[in-house]
Amino acid sequence: MAIPSGAEIAEMGFTPEMFGKKDDSELLRMLKGLVTEHGGLFSGRIGSGSYAAISEPINSYVKRSIKCLVAAELCQRRINRLAQEAKLEDGKDANKMRRSKSEYLTEVELLVGKIETAAGGDDGFAIGSVVTSHFAEDA
Repeated sequence: MAIPSGAEIAEMGFTPEMFGKKDDSELLRMLKGLVTEHGGLFSGRIGSGSYAAISEPINSYVKRSIKCLVAAELCQRRINRLAQEAKLEDGKDANKMRRSKSEYLTEVELLVGKIETAAGGDDGFAIGSVVTSHFAEDA
């Protein structure tokens, strides 16, 4: 399974101080819980079959997706913390976090498409048609 470590998440620029944690070990415990939670949610999103069929490049896509989901949640937590501490000042920090969160979530959507394409073996293109009418069916 492609599960990132807490250290890999921390290396994305998150520090204990950003979340009121005393040290790296507290931050890593928090990150481990988030990785586990988002790994389970992501498995449900793409289907356990795709999640279990971890081979390259799917392995890298899944791992990066989970990292982005955790990072997006951390950005939101940081925004909440800034708001609680009334340190929003001119809003630059919160806006930066909102922008980062949005970028992470956009990347996840792109990766999900790649995962589905790689796991399904198709080109990712699907088409359908629906025909409706307000007329009653002829008997």
